[in-house]
Amino acid sequence: MVKEPLYKRPNEIAQMFSIGRATLYKYAEDPEFPKPLKPSEKVTLWNVWEVEEYFKKKTKEVENSSLKAKR
Repeated sequence: MVKEPLYKRPNEIAQMFSIGRATLYKYAEDPEFPKPLKPSEKVTLWNVWEVEEYFKKKTKEVENSSLKAKR
């Protein structure tokens, strides 16, 4: 099942993922972070599902590296 895109403003994305807005923009500097949609000069939107997938992937990478370090 394909999810319909769900776009939210930076403040909403930050709140959903319990991070600050500045932290969101720091993550956005990572080339792997989803690119925002810019419908106008002053409006930035991110696809919630893409951001969620990014954080899931990063969490798995951290968990895997932690397991390797314990060996």
